[in-house]
Amino acid sequence: MSTQVSNQGTLSGGALIEHAVYALDRWLRRRQGVYEYTANPACLFRVNRCEADQPLTLADGTRIRPGDPILNLHLWNEHMPPMPPHGPTVAWARQAHRAVDTSLRELARWITRQADHADIAALRADMRLATVAHNPQLARIAAHLGFESAAFRAETGSIRQLGENILIYLLVLAANPAAVRTDVLWRDHALFYLSRAALERRYGGAGTL
Repeated sequence: MSTQVSNQGTLSGGALIEHAVYALDRWLRRRQGVYEYTANPACLFRVNRCEADQPLTLADGTRIRPGDPILNLHLWNEHMPPMPPHGPTVAWARQAHRAVDTSLRELARWITRQADHADIAALRADMRLATVAHNPQLARIAAHLGFESAAFRAETGSIRQLGENILIYLLVLAANPAAVRTDVLWRDHALFYLSRAALERRYGGAGTL
């Protein structure tokens, strides 16, 4: 969705909607304490510090208890590689994969320099990128990146979840129209965790996959 300005210098209807969506997104990020950890234009994530709401033991032995500090990953919609009009291609998938790898490597380097994040034991990603039927495929992709799936205990189909999905739909529409799919409104929560130890071990070195 491109920004258009009339001869009178006012925004067009489409641009006004885009402006409003991004303004709402900025307000929500400020409210939730979401921030960028790198200026790298290839980074696909922002983060915010929060508390775990369920007990979990990860494969490497990392134990997470309710109330423990963790980092939430948030998709940086404006940095997503533009999807071709006819849908995802192998080239697009490789570009997106490289961007995810770059994002996690940047995060691994950044977090080691943050003394106030020394107590962070794990990362959490709410990957609402697929419907319930497709979540097993999403879990396989996440596992390839080192993430482990975890059950989400909140009730699906709630008004809050629908509202969040609507915002995601509008952000994708504004940033990457070719990637818009109407089924985003009915996508399920799919929570994935990556321990800090695994992040530093897997992504702390130089190079990319």
